[in-house]
Amino acid sequence: MTSIERQRLAPALAAVDLDRLVTYYQKQLREEAYLYLQKRGITEETALQYRIGFEIGKIGFYVDQNQIGDYFENRVIVPIKDYNGEIVDLIGRSIDNREPKYKALYGVEQFIFNYSALAESDEVVLCNGIFDTLTLAQAKMPAVCVPNPGMLKEHHISLFANKRIYICMGNDELGRRDATRIESLLRECVKESFIVNLPETIRDINDLFVRAQNPVDTFIRLVNQSVEETMLAPVAPDNKNSTVYLEEYMKRFRGQVASISTGFPKLDKLLFGGFGNGLYLIAGSGSIGKSMLLKQIADQLALEQTPVIFVSWDMTNFELWARSIARIIGIAPQKVLAGKVAPEQVAEANKQYAKLSKMLWMLECTMETSLDQVAASIERIAAIVGKEPVIFIDHLQRIPAANGASSLTWEQQQAAIAYTLKQWAREWNCPIIAATALELGQERVPESVQASADVVLIMQPDQQEEDERQALSLVLTKNRNGSVGSIPIHFHNDRAIFTE
Repeated sequence: MTSIERQRLAPALAAVDLDRLVTYYQKQLREEAYLYLQKRGITEETALQYRIGFEIGKIGFYVDQNQIGDYFENRVIVPIKDYNGEIVDLIGRSIDNREPKYKALYGVEQFIFNYSALAESDEVVLCNGIFDTLTLAQAKMPAVCVPNPGMLKEHHISLFANKRIYICMGNDELGRRDATRIESLLRECVKESFIVNLPETIRDINDLFVRAQNPVDTFIRLVNQSVEETMLAPVAPDNKNSTVYLEEYMKRFRGQVASISTGFPKLDKLLFGGFGNGLYLIAGSGSIGKSMLLKQIADQLALEQTPVIFVSWDMTNFELWARSIARIIGIAPQKVLAGKVAPEQVAEANKQYAKLSKMLWMLECTMETSLDQVAASIERIAAIVGKEPVIFIDHLQRIPAANGASSLTWEQQQAAIAYTLKQWAREWNCPIIAATALELGQERVPESVQASADVVLIMQPDQQEEDERQALSLVLTKNRNGSVGSIPIHFHNDRAIFTE
């Protein structure tokens, strides 16, 4: 749910009776919804069992005098229950391919869909999504998934303790990687875990059951095959990943690697086209311009319709906005911050800023804001957008240490935070660009911190050329998959912009 939608619906959400709401949506089921469910292989009996509903979106409705309206317009709606059987959220799936395909009312994250399957069976299929789960449940096979749609997290792991789990994700590169990640997460707590691979042309479990002549027999055969292969090779050989590796290579061969331009051509060249998935550290002494550089890059990406999340423990959202406005006008940022610019100019610049702000989310953090809270916000935004964003973190030293980290040294805490950001980049398959400060006399990022980074860039001052132009170098001191080097840049304070 977007912040605008949440603000509009806040009174209704606070007082909503979810059970009553589900009953309303059930009564809305009609021909177009049944046709969609039929296309997905879901019967009316299953729809009734799981209380699936529909919102036609033509006429709004009221709950305790508060209008929810057409939030779920043209979506079949599935209730999500907690472990006591109480409804805690609703997920709507569009039947006309509007984006996002899946839309949650609240976006609760701690629950899984069809929890009763875990309670009733020691063997469970962990699926990719709600319709995969409904498909198997309809075939009398115990199945669960993380709704909304989401990824299995550490707080879900204990739910699978001492179970035999069959992991079957989407049949593409991302799905196969996610299956491997999940299997490694579950390995220590479950009785046994197996990755079930689908035939080459099948997208997911639901697609298999819709297209196969004998889907139940076919799926059981695939499960048994996976078990046999794993049992024959207790330490699985790497041939199971060979398809993933070849797919990745062919993308690079065809120039399809999704590098994201930094806006600096020489830097892009050193980084094989720009930002890839991983952790990038931009280091420098205090007030050298790290935040300005990050915001300039973030604004450019957002303007190009790349979703960007800018997380700052260092500056307020207003201070960051003021720097962007100064760059758009072409004046020193201090003038905007001091209120010394004509309101008409600022208003006009703000119209231009509005264009990029549609793909920009700024999270203003305090010392009470934990990384876990930030991660939850990022995941909600990614679910709304439908793709993983580029994440900027400003800056490492201001991020509060996790609970239980008080016994660590300051450097150890920073290393732990950098490692967490690295894990985010891997889990979400996206670039994370984080600023980190160098202390007085410090020329390099500590080894324990940069160990988690894929790329380390250090901003170093050169000679002062003019009053309003500062010469700097971006020194690439670590590049996990490329060469190092140095790129000269200038910061023009009178225009609030960096140039090569």
